[in-house]
Amino acid sequence: RETAEESIFQDVLEMLTSTSNAIEQICKDSCGLADLDTCLVLMAECFRCLRNACVECAKNQHVMRNLGLISTSVHLIKLLHGIQIKEELLLTALRCSLQFLGNIAAGNGDSQNSIWKCAFPELFLTCLTYSDEKIVTYCCMVLFTCLNSERVRELLDPGNLAVALHVLRVYKEQLDSEWSFLIVTEHLLKCPELVKALYAKLSNQERVTLLELMMAKVSDKNPVTSEEVNVFVRHADFLAGCFQEKCGAVLKLTAAADVEDEVWLITIYILE
Repeated sequence: RETAEESIFQDVLEMLTSTSNAIEQICKDSCGLADLDTCLVLMAECFRCLRNACVECAKNQHVMRNLGLISTSVHLIKLLHGIQIKEELLLTALRCSLQFLGNIAAGNGDSQNSIWKCAFPELFLTCLTYSDEKIVTYCCMVLFTCLNSERVRELLDPGNLAVALHVLRVYKEQLDSEWSFLIVTEHLLKCPELVKALYAKLSNQERVTLLELMMAKVSDKNPVTSEEVNVFVRHADFLAGCFQEKCGAVLKLTAAADVEDEVWLITIYILE
């Protein structure tokens, strides 16, 4: 890893580029599925090589980025997403490509910037809603690695808010997803305006999930900064307003016809 020459990564880039061209041709002709399988196997091996070469090696990360491997990878992910088959070879290639993006971004601000420019928001919207749990998990890993306070504010844009909504839904559906938990607690909850915008778009069950994550953050044993205290005071102001607006819903618990209405459940969570 440490002694790898740039020419090695140049060779891998050429393999990925030729493989990409071959896949586009196969899809255009709607034939040659056996050739497609060969392309997918080669692509997965290329991404495994790149993924492993990035680990704790800033030199390789910089070389790969400068060669254009990030933009090539994002293009390939979009290309693979467009293929209608969902066979294991395609899923493996997608998983390895996302792992590569996660590894090239780890601890490397320049790579994070490149991924954000190439991939946000389209790639995240695509992969966060994918039917494969590993692809969703690796996408969350890439997103968490690339996020910072400035980029979190970009999620406030109406066209980008769906990324934050999908992250919350991933956590709700896959409760063991550490990356989606960290995205919400370490990034999204630090922006009161985003929390307010999210809350307005969520179903009642999803609001319960958001409130549970807020409680998890508040009850965290780690010391909090004065800035974090100020953020949660703003959260509290917003939730106090929600409580005043909806507190009458608790009375509906006595009416059998309204048992299905979850507004009362939200009110109880807000009070807690």
